Amino acid sequence: MRDKPIPVILDTDIGNDIDDNWALGLLLKTPELAPKLVLSCTGDTEYRALVAAKFLDRAGRPEIPVAVGVPALEQPAPETLREWLGIYTASDYPGEVRCDGLEEMARTVADEPGETTVIGIGPLTNLAMFCRHYPGLVSKCRLVAMLGSVYRHHHGEPGAIAEYNVRIDIPAAQTVFAAPWREIVITPLDHCGLIQLDGERYRSVKESADPVAAQIISCYRAWRASFGQTGEATETSTLYDTAAVHLAWTDAFTQFETLPLVVDDPGFTRISPRYGRPVKVAVGWSDLDGYLDLLVARLLNRA
Repeated sequence: MRDKPIPVILDTDIGNDIDDNWALGLLLKTPELAPKLVLSCTGDTEYRALVAAKFLDRAGRPEIPVAVGVPALEQPAPETLREWLGIYTASDYPGEVRCDGLEEMARTVADEPGETTVIGIGPLTNLAMFCRHYPGLVSKCRLVAMLGSVYRHHHGEPGAIAEYNVRIDIPAAQTVFAAPWREIVITPLDHCGLIQLDGERYRSVKESADPVAAQIISCYRAWRASFGQTGEATETSTLYDTAAVHLAWTDAFTQFETLPLVVDDPGFTRISPRYGRPVKVAVGWSDLDGYLDLLVARLLNRA
């Protein structure tokens, strides 16, 4: 463990795919990381901020501020946890829910004496606005993001695709790649598209009384119900976003290549020796089982 935890801002479209809830839970269980702000992105960002706030509240971590990101109601962003959220409002959160997420992000970065790590696990609308409005602060930040598809896509299938977090706002992704981050690290589908818990790994999380694990499973059940899946699950969906939280503090279990990348107009993450910027890309796993075991151990306070 490092002497001092890494200051982190989490930019998340929580309330869409359930992997954001697993990622937020992992962040809460990672002592090497110090969450300074959870910022909602994509679609109805007020709804997503409230989902994050209720999760943090129920998980026993209401000291973490939540901020409402740039709304983008034209984006096709499912709201799968509306039923779970219920009538929860900002006034129900014991901590702070702040309205101007972009300003709050800038203030959080400016207040840190050193580098801040931004973990991006949603479409890049917020982060592009941050790059446009606060270029001087971008240079104080390292970006670790779940985005793209380089050699493979879901479940290790060969060939690249235009991955969701990129294609929902392609100009934003292009802006983010062109900005002066200290470093960009990405977990594309090549890497994160293989993460799934089943068998004893899943059962141990499902049966845990830990408040973070319990909230993850509560949200997972509600997420499945939103698709009409009412039976008890025996495995997780793909937990893409947990990889970005993991890579924010360690390179363990991961194979990397440094590649010159660009985002093209159709939304593909392309290798371009002429125009690309160097990006540290997680292209595969050296020990996927090791990562899955660590993920479970962290969620259950065993590591």
